[in-house]
Amino acid sequence: MFKKVMALVLGLSMMLSIAACGKKVEVPSKSDVKKAAAEEYDMDFKVDSEEISKDEKEAEWVLISKDGSLEVTVTWNAKNPEEFEFDAEEHPEATETEPVVSIETDISESSETSETTAATTAATSETSAAGSETSASGSETSANPNPNPSGALYVNFDEMNFYVNGKKFTLGKTTLQEMIDAGVPFDSEDLQNANNNVKSNSESDCFKIMIGDYYYARVYFMNDTEDGKAAKDCFVHEISFRYDDPQDVVTFDFPFDITMDSLKANSGEPNEEPFHYDGDGDYYSDTLKYTKESERYYNKSVYEFDFVRGEFDSIRMTYIP
Repeated sequence: MFKKVMALVLGLSMMLSIAACGKKVEVPSKSDVKKAAAEEYDMDFKVDSEEISKDEKEAEWVLISKDGSLEVTVTWNAKNPEEFEFDAEEHPEATETEPVVSIETDISESSETSETTAATTAATSETSAAGSETSASGSETSANPNPNPSGALYVNFDEMNFYVNGKKFTLGKTTLQEMIDAGVPFDSEDLQNANNNVKSNSESDCFKIMIGDYYYARVYFMNDTEDGKAAKDCFVHEISFRYDDPQDVVTFDFPFDITMDSLKANSGEPNEEPFHYDGDGDYYSDTLKYTKESERYYNKSVYEFDFVRGEFDSIRMTYIP
């Protein structure tokens, strides 16, 4: 009975964490913004940067045409979710070989980005060279296992894996400290919370795994003991990731070109009722959720797949012991 009561505390804590960290990103995807800008100006764009407010009610993107001749600032507000505002600036002197840099980017930011890229490249090289070594979770490391190895299940509650630069981590097993030691590129500000106390039967604040500017996966760590514990000593129990642009920093036991049909063919029909939403125009989305009852809490372990217009959009994986 005590465990069940504490589960309510855990549930409330998780809800507050969700509200604080914004697990469900409501802003449009980069592909949506690029499409809207392309339709408005009849040309293709590349995304230069993205700004999202903390409450995720407003967002701003800076897009540049592929030849660098036009820079467009696209803004979005949750009050008018179907609308975008455009502010264009021409750069007729630009060429394909000398693309225009956003006027908001300064030298220090460019240097910082270069250093980050170099560090990520170095970390990836080290990971590849260490292919035969074991990862922090105790399993063998393989370089970027996406797409999924033949015969493996996309939904596997016995081993809920994800990969960072090819290293395997498992929900319910790997600790934050083990991920830090393995070189996972966490947001530096988030790492300042690694020693923060996580209350009994509670969830930590979110820690962002950085993929690029404003592009990341969120992970949360759980203390399932009767005493307080530092976040770094808690095991990872949830990862949420929204797929915007092609990348291989964070991968899973399923390919990113997964479809609803291929998911069902691999892992069967979801045991939770599918959710379908029809928006205005050609927008529609589907959510397929697989769950497993916890042995100790009221909460459930979850695989939640979101698809937009039939294409994979996001994944949330949660492990509850």
